[in-house]
Amino acid sequence: MSKLILSKLLIFALFSANISLYAQDDITAQDVIQNVQSAYKDISDAKASFSQTVKFNKSKAQTSSGTLYIKKENKYRIETGSQTIVTDGSTSWSYTPGKKQVVIDHYKETGNTFSPNKYLFQYPENFYSDLTGTEKISGIDVYVLSLKPRESGYVKSAKLWVGKDDWMIKKIVIVTEESTTTYSVKNIQTNTGLSNSKFTFTPPEGTEVIDMR
Repeated sequence: MSKLILSKLLIFALFSANISLYAQDDITAQDVIQNVQSAYKDISDAKASFSQTVKFNKSKAQTSSGTLYIKKENKYRIETGSQTIVTDGSTSWSYTPGKKQVVIDHYKETGNTFSPNKYLFQYPENFYSDLTGTEKISGIDVYVLSLKPRESGYVKSAKLWVGKDDWMIKKIVIVTEESTTTYSVKNIQTNTGLSNSKFTFTPPEGTEVIDMR
């Protein structure tokens, strides 16, 4: 379950696009958020490559990379070498080729998880945001935003790095009771006309099917 929840966080980075630069003086967290959100309105789907580093408590960090596909509303597909996670907004599939196993369940969205609908198209009212400063990532100036949930839940805090010049999300860090996860997203392509068939999954022959619905 934790992998499914953490995977959703990637979606927040994909629907960012270039818009007119907001005035730099006295900018607030809400100013940054509004500029990022306004870019999402004309984007229906996206594809990107990503890297992910997960540090579980008292264990070494684990790094992976893959490809992410997104489509409004609540459709996504995340492919890595060890796992494929797919949802059409109604059903979710989690396929592990090494185990030849797929777990099928209803698509679930709870009040304290990062999800496509809430974090791309409606900034969630149940999280506080704070502009904590500016930094550089690979020579690019970015704003740093911290998010805190108003109510206790799985996600304890999150941090976003937003480019000053293009309002693109450059990096996301999520902290839970179990782990700290860092996502970096690049090579973003938007409005590519992704088919709905990309967001369903047919298990390969010989796969063990665990249906939790």
